[in-house]
Amino acid sequence: MPVLPLIAALLLLSLPVAAPAQADAEPSPEQLAAEALAHAELLVAKGSHAAALKEYRITARKWPDTEAGRVAEERTRPTTFFGWSDILRHGPSANRVDVVVMGDGYDIKKQGEFDDIAKTLPRLFDHNKTLGEYQRHFHFLRANLISAENGIDGLGREYDTALGGFIRGTIQGHVGVDRRLVRQMLEFVPEHDGFAVVYVKRGEHGTGGGGVAVIGGRNDPTTIHEWGHAFANLGDEYTTTTHERGDVAQRPNISDTDDPERVPWKHWLEADVKGLGIYEGADGRVKGAWKARAASCLMEHGQFFCYVCREAVVLRIHEFVDPIDAWTPQPGGAWLDSGRDDGAALVVEPGPWVFAVRVMQPMTHDLEVRWWVLPAAEAPAEPTPGARATGTRLDRGPLASLDVEPTNRSRGDNSGVHEFELDPADLEPGRYVVLCRAWDDTDVKGDRYPWVLRDASGLLQSERRWHLQVR
Repeated sequence: MPVLPLIAALLLLSLPVAAPAQADAEPSPEQLAAEALAHAELLVAKGSHAAALKEYRITARKWPDTEAGRVAEERTRPTTFFGWSDILRHGPSANRVDVVVMGDGYDIKKQGEFDDIAKTLPRLFDHNKTLGEYQRHFHFLRANLISAENGIDGLGREYDTALGGFIRGTIQGHVGVDRRLVRQMLEFVPEHDGFAVVYVKRGEHGTGGGGVAVIGGRNDPTTIHEWGHAFANLGDEYTTTTHERGDVAQRPNISDTDDPERVPWKHWLEADVKGLGIYEGADGRVKGAWKARAASCLMEHGQFFCYVCREAVVLRIHEFVDPIDAWTPQPGGAWLDSGRDDGAALVVEPGPWVFAVRVMQPMTHDLEVRWWVLPAAEAPAEPTPGARATGTRLDRGPLASLDVEPTNRSRGDNSGVHEFELDPADLEPGRYVVLCRAWDDTDVKGDRYPWVLRDASGLLQSERRWHLQVR
């Protein structure tokens, strides 16, 4: 061997041998179980229910002492919460109405049938004029519940089902569920507003109230009717006797008096809206209850919400959905979503400044967006929570009055983004407030009247503000 290669070989042999790289630490049982559980939940979301059940069983058997293993064990029971998934999502959940679709009396083999029913709900909302106009304000989620039996309690029989579906003691045998169980199942869904649409496989007709709409089998008109009860606290406008109801309760569309000064739709009567009045016969009785329209409302046997019911639905939507969905600038130039933080931002960077909001865009009409630049001392008071701790936008209360003409009115793009540019060189040194207000006037093309005539809590309005320091 030549001398130089030999020397090089000897030098290499004399170097210390590096220790082999330490292998990555083995994942813990908790990690492995969590990954397996997540995979099973993904299978539920995809509709592969038999495969998901198998994966839950494996997870529970292999890692019984982990939290994920215990969850998996729960989901292998004959009657259980099985998993959830999005049906249709329109943006940040904090600024949408989350509607969770559930089924009762569907065993593991019938979950695909339930999935097919659940995915039709967004389209059903779209086909209703009122709900369809605000379709982007809703999220739809599917909660898969396994029932050991495909039955409904009643007529001397009891069945093991997830929500305890039963035949109510009405003349027609309306379907019902245990709302306590519905609320328990909702807690398994990470984001919800307490609203559920429940399809009971063996039931008939429907019932609704307290955030829960229950439908026997599948009936599209019944679904929207019961949603009117559950979501907007609307009353029945038909006269057919179903059961003993007790005293008439005041609802947005039902009155226990024919006094025009005391009916809930007094403001509609004052507007002299054609077709509205005070008509006796409602709330499942011929006498002693009054409604605003003689016939044709969806809360009777019609296809669409009448003026009064529509107003109640739109206001209820805005209890949960802020007309301003996001805004900027924020620190770092990021957009900030509604529902997370509506605090004011301090802007001190050199101009010009571009302010922007993204509003909730209805399907056929635009929101009015106005901008003001005001000396800080002349800015209206910031909104403060009201007396009621509702957990909704009702807590904010109406915005302070502002009689100053706006600096600018903006037109948004197709995504609902409105911008306003300000050059600090146009202002004297001092502190200022840039104020943006968005208003859903509910003025829908083709309709003679706005959809909302009275908004006592200012739900259709929203504002964002920025404090400026001009030097």
